[in-house]
Amino acid sequence: MAVVITSIKVRSPLGCTLEECMKNIELGKRCISTIENFNTAGFQTTAAGEIRCNGKVVITEPNIDRKNFFLDQITTELRNSTSFDKKYNPSEIAMNIGSGLDYVDIENLYKNREFTYPKTAHLPSHYKSNKQITEIAAKNNIKGGCNVFVAACAASTQAIGLSYKMVNRGIKEAVITGGADSMVNQINYLGFYNLGAMATAKEGEAPYICKPFDKNRSGTILGEGAIVILLENSKKVKQEKIIAQIAGYASTMDAYAVTDPDPSAKSLARAISNALKSASITPEMIDCVHLHGTGTYKNAPAEYKALAQIFKERVKELPVYSLKGQIGHMIGSCGAMEMLGVIYSIQNQVVLPTINFSEQDPHAPLYVIKEKPLSIPINYILKLNSSFGGENTALIIKKYE
Repeated sequence: MAVVITSIKVRSPLGCTLEECMKNIELGKRCISTIENFNTAGFQTTAAGEIRCNGKVVITEPNIDRKNFFLDQITTELRNSTSFDKKYNPSEIAMNIGSGLDYVDIENLYKNREFTYPKTAHLPSHYKSNKQITEIAAKNNIKGGCNVFVAACAASTQAIGLSYKMVNRGIKEAVITGGADSMVNQINYLGFYNLGAMATAKEGEAPYICKPFDKNRSGTILGEGAIVILLENSKKVKQEKIIAQIAGYASTMDAYAVTDPDPSAKSLARAISNALKSASITPEMIDCVHLHGTGTYKNAPAEYKALAQIFKERVKELPVYSLKGQIGHMIGSCGAMEMLGVIYSIQNQVVLPTINFSEQDPHAPLYVIKEKPLSIPINYILKLNSSFGGENTALIIKKYE
């Protein structure tokens, strides 16, 4: 028995179908541009990776919470295309989704002073997102439980990890997992700018400003996207439906600082080690690594140190990759969205070039592929994501045989 990915539905800067996304990954299309969904006057950073369909940014009204708006669409698409609610008893299916901060319509709040909380003495900080995602699950006849993860950049990877465990241990027959987040709004941009994590782009520079691992990187660029992934027991599906296998998972917490990664990277290294044990493989069996790769100053050295602790001298020749230079940082949905790059690598047996990377950082001498894909045999990929607060996640994805 294996835990396998059998279907994916998506809304992202790369496109609104899996086929469109894979084509734009192959082309290396830069999907970061000047924001179209809100007025950026007064903002020093005006770029983002916004959801696109057929190359055009999808525009919604200011009162729309884009993350759950698109999550609703793709969950229904997944149900219609797979009939998971007919294949399984609804109580045998769960939904685990990574999400982000509750959305505030700041324009309406400013103009009309309309902003109300529900009347309750015990108000959770993510009450709206939790309520909306639970409603999406119920609408699609998912009755085996609904869990919403809000661990920032690690949220959707944690959602996938729990889903893997549920199916692997026979707790659920199938799980709909993934993530949905939209950082394309005034509050999120103000917050990340004040944290000093954002790159700034002049007119025309936006597609090139996020530079994961590069010596001249200056920060990340935010993005948005929603993706749902159907995980099933391999014994319950036809082999031709299988896209890839989830083989292992682990999560750790270093609690070093609210924003900065632990410079020793010991906790991240432990997540990698535990994920390898979960998959019952050795470090030598990993063929490439899809890193978190935010484009910030402190991320790359931390990821390098973690890899060096596990892979030793082999870190110099272990190919690594990040998708964020192409689509931006989606926070609550980034790990799940970056599975698109992982799947592309497995299906095409290549390590993709990291968009906008050109010059190696001596403090993070990673083997970053640039300009054109590297063709190598790929059976196992390590996928890492880390978040504010020190949460670290590691997934092992395998070519299914």
